[in-house]
Amino acid sequence: MAVKIESIDILKKYFLGVITRTDDHAPNIDNIVYSLLGIVILLKDDNTHLEVRGTDDNSMGNILWVIINGTRFALRYEHLDGTIEIRQNSFKGRLILKINNLTSITEILKALK
Repeated sequence: MAVKIESIDILKKYFLGVITRTDDHAPNIDNIVYSLLGIVILLKDDNTHLEVRGTDDNSMGNILWVIINGTRFALRYEHLDGTIEIRQNSFKGRLILKINNLTSITEILKALK
């Protein structure tokens, strides 16, 4: 079930969970995730919510939903190659970009505009 992020406190809880997991399991994204969060917050459409989806009621999960320029994007951690995938409309939708620490800010901005 998706959880709407309606406050900075909820966003912080989600982000801290992501950072904790990257420290242990995702060294390929441990640096870029900070920039990615800023980009998502700045580009998200006004009057829309970020949403996160977990695997159970106690988990905020690995999928973040955002609407940018009217398009819904799913950002999710891919365990197989240690990247963050940006997919269009669905977490199984068209792959827009795979992100790791070597991905430039310019590449992320281009993919989300």
